[in-house]
Formats: sequence, C-alpha cells, structure tokens
Amino acid sequence: MRTISQVAELTGVSTRTLQYYDEIGLLKPSELTESGYRLYDDESLQKLQQILFFKELGFKIKEILQKPDFDRIKAFKRQKEC
Repeated sequence: MRTISQVAELTGVSTRTLQYYDEIGLLKPSELTESGYRLYDDESLQKLQQILFFKELGFKIKEILQKPDFDRIKAFKRQKEC
C-alpha cells in the first residue's frame, strides 16, 4: 500500500488531483486509515495509469471507466485515425 504522497511522487499527479478523483468517484483509495489517510494498492495504481493514458489521448475519462462494455481497442483505433 502506498500513501497519497507516495502515489503523487511516483506518478507526477498532485495530491489535490488524487483527492479530486476520489471526490468525483473516479479513483477511490483502496483503503482509508483510522486517521483518514488515503492508501492505494497496485490495482489502484493500474487504474490511475489507465486514467492518465486516456486523459493524454483526449478521452472523457469518467465515461470510459463507468461503461463496463467500453471497447478500448476500438477507441484506440478510432483515435489513431484522427
């Protein structure tokens, strides 16, 4: 498990952005400590990597992650054509 500060340092995403992602339900921490500190596991880091990747490509992140039937390969191909 990594703290929000460790994730921010590792990924280059600010702690405020990670807090915002939590607030809007985009990336929830894996666990909260008794003191309220956000902790992230490897699965959360993989999800964050996807968020950053799609964001870089100009996709609407929240829509993608909330649609279980979203076809990532098809979306990549469409993006490549643009």
